[in-house]
Amino acid sequence: MNEALLNTQSSDYQAVAPAYKTYLRIHTSITLFIFIAVAVAVRVSPIPLPNWIPHAVIAALLVLWLVLIIFWVPRRYAVTQYYVADDETGFRVGALWHKEVTVTFNRLQHIELARGPIERWLGISRLMLYTAGGQGADLSLPGLPEDDAENLKRTIVERVRAEQLSDDVISEVGEQVDE
Repeated sequence: MNEALLNTQSSDYQAVAPAYKTYLRIHTSITLFIFIAVAVAVRVSPIPLPNWIPHAVIAALLVLWLVLIIFWVPRRYAVTQYYVADDETGFRVGALWHKEVTVTFNRLQHIELARGPIERWLGISRLMLYTAGGQGADLSLPGLPEDDAENLKRTIVERVRAEQLSDDVISEVGEQVDE
């Protein structure tokens, strides 16, 4: 694994794998294909609509698809970055609306790797971090190469365990001082 992935400063963001751009294109295409299929189904159904409405919807969806593939996907890929520091990890994302999330390791409950069929085919993974009191993943790092995702998971788990051990030692020392 590239040691640059394990930074000590939160300002050193790392880009996700180039295959993530392909994933975004495929995911966007599948999503819009579903809407186009619905528009085609309305066109061939016996619902009394003027012929131009389904055609206009299909044309608008195709234009939207082109805009997303040509402009949104490259921008989203360029902005999607993450870092792993000694005591926290962070993530930034957003083509139009930017979002930055930081999770400190002392708040982590569990970590999991997720790989859908397209992600497996492209050799990328999502590392999902869950914190106390959350309903879903509080931080999801998409587009990581599989090896890097597994190594990051292992490294984060080791750091969380080391922090828990140091907290236990501090608690024991505090109890001994109180006695």
